Order: sequence, then C-alpha cells, then structure tokens
Amino acid sequence: MSHTDTVTTIASRWRGAGGAFVFYREPGAVCCRGCYARNPEKVDDIGHLAGKKGFVFAPFHSGEGQSIWLLPLEEEIEVLADRIVDGTEKEAPAPVPLVGKLESVPSTGYAHAFSMFSKALREGIFQKLVLSRRTEVPCPAGFSWVEAFRAACRRYVHSYIYLFYAPQTGFWLGATPEILLKGRHGEFETVALAGTQWLKNGKLAERWSEKNVREQGYVADYIGDCLRGQGIPFSEEGPVTVTAGELAHLKTVFRFSISATKVCEVVQALHPTPAVCGLPKNEAFHFIKEHEGYHREYYSGFLGMFDPAGETALYVNLRCMQSVSDGVSFRLYAGGGLLSSSVLEDEWMETERKLQTMKYVIVKGTSNGIY
Repeated sequence: MSHTDTVTTIASRWRGAGGAFVFYREPGAVCCRGCYARNPEKVDDIGHLAGKKGFVFAPFHSGEGQSIWLLPLEEEIEVLADRIVDGTEKEAPAPVPLVGKLESVPSTGYAHAFSMFSKALREGIFQKLVLSRRTEVPCPAGFSWVEAFRAACRRYVHSYIYLFYAPQTGFWLGATPEILLKGRHGEFETVALAGTQWLKNGKLAERWSEKNVREQGYVADYIGDCLRGQGIPFSEEGPVTVTAGELAHLKTVFRFSISATKVCEVVQALHPTPAVCGLPKNEAFHFIKEHEGYHREYYSGFLGMFDPAGETALYVNLRCMQSVSDGVSFRLYAGGGLLSSSVLEDEWMETERKLQTMKYVIVKGTSNGIY
C-alpha cells in the first residue's frame, strides 16, 4: 500500500495503462482505497463468483449487454480521503445547496410508468414496486471524475463512495448508504433500508408516515424470510432513522454467521433486494424489466470487495451516475418504492431530491463550479 501518491496521479497512471480500476471509501473511513486490474474478469452469474476474490461491479440484471466485472487485486493502494476541511461542506444536518431547481411536473414517461405500476399495486398483484428513472445532463467544461469523487468523500461522510472505470462500462460514480452484505471471517450483516423523508435543518420534518413504515417493513420481512429460508439464524435490530445527505431512511440491521462457501448463495438470495425491486421479488423483477421503460444497467446492482474467506463489503449501487457519449454527458439515476397508496407527484419529487446527490458532486467536480 502507498500513502504518498494522490488519487489524481494514481488515476492518471492507471487510466494510461489500460484495464480497469476503482477508488472507494467506506462510510466514515479516513482513507480511501483503490485497486487496478489490467484484465478485468467477465463473470456471467453471481454463482460463478464462488472461489474468487476481488472488487465486484454487478448490474441490476446480468445479461442484455451488462456483465458482472471482477477486478483481481493486481495492484492496490491506500490514500488519505478528503475530509471536511471547512464549514462549507458537511454531512447533514447542514443543508446541501440546491443545484438548479426541482422539476415539479413529472415527465410523460415517468407518469406513464407510474400509472402501470400503480394499477398493478391497486389490483393486489404486488405489495411493493420500485420505480426508477434516469436523466441525462451535459458534462460541464472543466469536470474531473477524481475531483467529483473527492467532493463526494467530503460531503457524504456516512455513505459508501466509489469511482469505477472499465473500458466495457465507462466511468461510474456513486454515493450509497445501503449495505447488501458485509462482514469478515464468517460474521456478516445486511440491512433493510427503505422509506424516504426529506430533512429540514438536519431533522425529520414529520413523523414517519404509514406508507414509509409499511414499505420498510416489507423489505425487513423479506430479508428475515430469506435468511430463514437459507437456514441461517440471525439477530435483528431496528428500525432506526439514518441519514444520507439530505434524506432520511428507516434501517433494520440483520447479523448472522455463515461459512465462506455460503456467501455466494446469500448474495444470490438477497440481490436484488425489495428495496430496489419489489414484492413478490421475482415477479416484481420481471415487471420492472418489462414496464419501467429503460435498462437500469449498473444502477441498483451491487459493488464492493468480495472475499468470502476474508473480508467482504458489498453495497447496493444507489445515487449514482455514468459517463455516456464518450464523456459528452452524464446519466443520473434515482428511484423510489411505490405502494398502492403512492401519489405520483410525491414520488416524482422524491426522485428529484435523490438526483441532487450527484448533481452536487458534478458542480464540485468542475473547476469553474458551474453546472
């Protein structure tokens, strides 16, 4: 491990050498880590990760042009992460300056998808469905992926921050609060993270609504059933309120012990969680693919270090963006859980607020600070 090089110089060297690389910072950590692989390994299915280790970058759905990529740890580094350096950039409760304006009128495409999703929910076909969307914004002059990554590390202290690049995927950057599976030497945890509320002055604006409590409860119940179905005893703590930037969520933590040979099975059972898919999960997964109106690619997939015999830390890929059109523009992703009681305008505004996470780092990653 090197503590002397900067992320900027290392990223430049790795990009020039070809291959794939990633920088990531665990929630609250004082250091960020990076790894490079000249020949990233294409993996067709989660089950094929058995016996392997490295950094994993997986899509919402394997296939249709999106593969799981595994970066063997050919070169690893560790550098000090950018921390809060003054009073202008802080994790909530300090408000994040609004970037642009929140569009209050849902797009035609989103409204059409919402109508189909709501109909299926009202008919009782599903308990919950997650409807997401993406928006494309131009890449401003002077933008730097590394500076955007550093800005995200400074601002979103309690989230998992990453910057991933492979020739097959292009650049992806994200800040996610959701653990898929994390642990070491047989002791693991996962979380049920759902329900969303916009903070005001760093505090909850109101009590959690019945809709949010039910939504989070569905996810927690599913994970408990999933672990019981795998024959895994577990402890459960929560739900408690946690923050991610300007948003609050409800979180329940599940802790359990499993062998290294069981890790792939648990990941397969959990992904995609109802927090990004719906219930019943398999039916919701296929409904989303058919009716959401676009391919999610690596949004709502998962990523992180994978080493079943050592330490594994996999996170759900939320609040993220990708480079498109050879760097001419970005695609930003956001979504939210729908129940039969969901209201179109409320759900649209939730995605608008979630999109602010990446819009903020675009501004901070641009030398002139203009979006």
